[in-house]
Amino acid sequence: FMWPNARISVMGGEQAAGVLAQIKKDNFARAGEDWPLEDEKAFKQPIIDTYEAQGHPYYASARLWDDGVID
Repeated sequence: FMWPNARISVMGGEQAAGVLAQIKKDNFARAGEDWPLEDEKAFKQPIIDTYEAQGHPYYASARLWDDGVID
């Protein structure tokens, strides 16, 4: 069972997006290129949105990944 305010992910969307953005930024730096801040923000936002939607307890319960949400 899960509490309604619980999250099923190991890390939050902001942290996951930050890790993936850092990897991409390092790849740009290795190639001698610059990655604009606007592009980085555009890269991070879909990841954050996905974590927010799919980390929700009702998302998990709807897929029978747990036994339900405690009222």
